[in-house]
Amino acid sequence: MDDVAAAAGVGKQTVYRHFKSKEALFVGLVSVMCAQVGALLASAQSEQSDGAPEVELRELGWVLARSLITPDSLGLYRAIVAEAARFPELGQVFYENGAKVVRAFAAKILRRRFDESTAALRSATFVQLVLGDAHLELTLGYTVPDVDSRFAMQIDEAVGAALR
Repeated sequence: MDDVAAAAGVGKQTVYRHFKSKEALFVGLVSVMCAQVGALLASAQSEQSDGAPEVELRELGWVLARSLITPDSLGLYRAIVAEAARFPELGQVFYENGAKVVRAFAAKILRRRFDESTAALRSATFVQLVLGDAHLELTLGYTVPDVDSRFAMQIDEAVGAALR
């Protein structure tokens, strides 16, 4: 809490006035970061011109990949995974406001070609394939050479699998 107060340029009591505990601060941070990714997804989806599922899924894949490989996002993800067993509310906030939202965006695109249940299943698979080994390696602290090329291959694979 001292570090947060110093970074914000306020006293520790001001931080505690807004967040009653470290856990509440963490939940707030997760919620804000998930909302930022959601806004990026919504913006990318509204910018699509022809509405072709292939194009929209590819753009979704890139927004997702670029959003989740920033140092802040990777650090937050590591912290969420580390704390989720001890602090289940944190994992729930992340899932409901992050992973579930991304899957819903993908499912909306896929419902143009598939029924509801198929679109839901394929959207979950799509997200996992987009992130793939490159995200896992980055999360674990590995250096991923030519990361854009790795994600390009993973996104191609994810789009192909989702639309097959």
